[in-house]
Amino acid sequence: MNQLTISDKIGTCFSIKKLVNLIEAQILELDENLELTSEDIFEIVCQESHLNTDFLKQALGCKCPFALIGFINELEFNEFSKYSAIIEDLNTHNQNVRQPAI
Repeated sequence: MNQLTISDKIGTCFSIKKLVNLIEAQILELDENLELTSEDIFEIVCQESHLNTDFLKQALGCKCPFALIGFINELEFNEFSKYSAIIEDLNTHNQNVRQPAI
């Protein structure tokens, strides 16, 4: 069973909040570059933050980096994990590691 303890959940929530803050700072920094479109910024931020671009584009209905900030700020951990390639990879790894040998 892959259950997180309360301290794991709290630590993960703080990590997600920190990630959200870093994403927001990166978007604002990239937005200062007049040669980048909003879609370019969205793609760059998703790629560098290991976010699932396709799922986020589908959820948002667009590739707007500012909509991304608001969207991920409102997500709960279990919802955020759907959009994070890192968390998705870690969950897959944990499931594979914890399976008993046959």
